[in-house]
Amino acid sequence: MSKSMSWAARPEARSRGATLALAALVLLTGWRIAWLVVDPSELYVDEAQYWFWGTELAFGAYSKPPLIGWLIRAATELLGQTTFAVRVAAPLLHGLTAALVLLLAQRLLGRGAAVFAALSYASLPAVALGSAMISTDTPLLLCIAAALLLLHELARRGQIWRASPGTAAALGCVIGLGFLSKYAMIYAVAGMCAAAIVHRSWRIRRADLAVAAVLALAVLAPNLWWNASHDFVTAHHLAEDSGWQGLRLHPMQALRFLLEQFAVMGPVLFGTWLLALLNPGRDDGPLRGLLAASAVILGIVTLQALTGRALANWGVGFVVPGVIVVAARLDRAPLLRGLSLVLALAVTLALPAVRVLGTDWRLPDGALLLERFQGRAAVSHRAIGFARDHGAPILLAAERDLLADLAWQLRAEDGPQVLAAPAPDGIPRHHWDLVRPWQPQPGAPVALLAKADAPPACANGLAPLHSESWTAGPGFAEGRRFTLSLLPPGCLTSGEEK
Repeated sequence: MSKSMSWAARPEARSRGATLALAALVLLTGWRIAWLVVDPSELYVDEAQYWFWGTELAFGAYSKPPLIGWLIRAATELLGQTTFAVRVAAPLLHGLTAALVLLLAQRLLGRGAAVFAALSYASLPAVALGSAMISTDTPLLLCIAAALLLLHELARRGQIWRASPGTAAALGCVIGLGFLSKYAMIYAVAGMCAAAIVHRSWRIRRADLAVAAVLALAVLAPNLWWNASHDFVTAHHLAEDSGWQGLRLHPMQALRFLLEQFAVMGPVLFGTWLLALLNPGRDDGPLRGLLAASAVILGIVTLQALTGRALANWGVGFVVPGVIVVAARLDRAPLLRGLSLVLALAVTLALPAVRVLGTDWRLPDGALLLERFQGRAAVSHRAIGFARDHGAPILLAAERDLLADLAWQLRAEDGPQVLAAPAPDGIPRHHWDLVRPWQPQPGAPVALLAKADAPPACANGLAPLHSESWTAGPGFAEGRRFTLSLLPPGCLTSGEEK
């Protein structure tokens, strides 16, 4: 679908449409931020972990690149150590991504379709959820949108033989930052290569490609150095997380992953995208390029699901080019466009309110609707108080989720001087194994928090000095037993609870 003649002939209409769309994006972003201010939910384990990464400002972390920690550090330095500050970058970055989608769509579509693309992105179910909590997908999507816009501009200038080293450098920096957000940026790069193969409107000059590649590597280089200096622990983790099982195929897992995309993108939008994939001939060249880019991103992760495992959000980068393709397809289907926006806006407006008002809501099986965001603080405060009351300067926990929230709660509470994980016997199991391993040593007793119903059996004929067990209340571990133990020096051997 080409840019409409009426659109091209009326630049003032284009400006007015863009202004109205941007105003809507600002209002939606403000709505999300307003609810975040009063959101009582606790940090999820990943959010607390990313905050902890930001306290170190390293060039890498155990499982992901470091940009998410840097963003959180910047926000908390400005706004204080609060859950709001940890999360506020999410709605802001998604709003900016929607604005970039609008700019790119304006180059390829008519006024109404471009506005629909931007509003559709801003109200996607995945974006609605991603605006209520901080995740690595959020800066990744922003980098993908910026990279596509810069790539298209470079290709346009290249067709008239205009040198654009500045734009090429910007493209390289954005791609590098995408990799620092999440290594899944490699899927987007593969998608951009596919777009360039499909149509010349995405092909850039070799000189610009060289500049972009050099800058991308320069931005990524510190993280590559960090990984090399830490025995490529992130690569080991990613290989393990993929669940690859050789040549064994799991078609039902791949089918489930694809069905989950109806929830990621929304039923109308993803259904339309699938139809576009089955009949790509209806789109003009630039849109076929975007269709190829989105198909490659989602196709790679679908293949991953077929041969191992893949979570629903692992291919989320496809939605950036995907919503533009869908907006073009629905340009002459006002009823479907209206239905899609009504459904999406209902979800995106309701979700932050549910986070605030639904803390006591339970599912039919009895589980709390928001259980993953509740109950962690109670466990952490009890552990910190136990260590403080018994004079233990060291607090240990083996599980990542416990350590993440303990670190977060200790930011504002007097407690043990050291938070660490028992040193592993093999490769690190999580970030604390990597940066805060504790080796048994003479000295003061240690406090141990464990998901267990009894204290550990000590080594060397020793016994716990004191212990207490309890059943967790409502929240992430409702009904589960926890034990706090005061252990003498030498009770634990390296990496194990004996």
